[in-house]
Amino acid sequence: MANLRVVGAGDSISWYKGGWKIFSADIANWVLMTLIFGVIAIVLSFIPFLGALALNLIAPLFIGGMLYAAQKADQGQATDIMDIFSMFKDEQRRTPLVILGLVMLGLSFVMMMIVGGAMFASVDLGSTTDVAVMPSIGMGWLLIAMLVGMLSAMLFLFAIPLVMFQKMSAVDAIKNSFMACVKNFPAFLIFMVIYTLLAIVAAITFGLGFLVLLPVMVGAVYIGYKHIFA
Repeated sequence: MANLRVVGAGDSISWYKGGWKIFSADIANWVLMTLIFGVIAIVLSFIPFLGALALNLIAPLFIGGMLYAAQKADQGQATDIMDIFSMFKDEQRRTPLVILGLVMLGLSFVMMMIVGGAMFASVDLGSTTDVAVMPSIGMGWLLIAMLVGMLSAMLFLFAIPLVMFQKMSAVDAIKNSFMACVKNFPAFLIFMVIYTLLAIVAAITFGLGFLVLLPVMVGAVYIGYKHIFA
């Protein structure tokens, strides 16, 4: 288990400030990297099943490349558009990042089954037709979905940077990410609430806001990793 620090709840706000600083230092390259990732994701989404599988496997490679660019920017170096492809050429990190993507895909499938099963069970009420129970049913599965989503975020928030910068295996990275979020739960919770609010704003702008939010989020995760692990 890696050495990790316990930070204050409000520290997560400074992670976003750091992420914005990294993004604003070279806006054009960050937007172009995000566009490249987005276009590839859209193209793969049109390929039934195999496209989604491929995207889940290579997404950590793209995020890893953006984290590499974030590290360069944090160290005062210039970023490059091709940084987003850097992990495809890195033999040492490429395999554990792909394995991480496979684990993320498998756990996502399991969590979807759990949420789906909970939803099915909640509506299987026999002959009950009382509409008064519907709000409680909706709130019940929504709560389960939120808990599952939070657990997933705790498992993977710092997993990619741990593979990137500490050369951990995928499994060790997931374990350490989870423990970091458990020990820093107030900071983690504030971090995720802020992201959720920003994601809503980004979605309102027909998704264009994600051209800013994604690189800022990557930079924020990098700064959070530094505060807790580095």
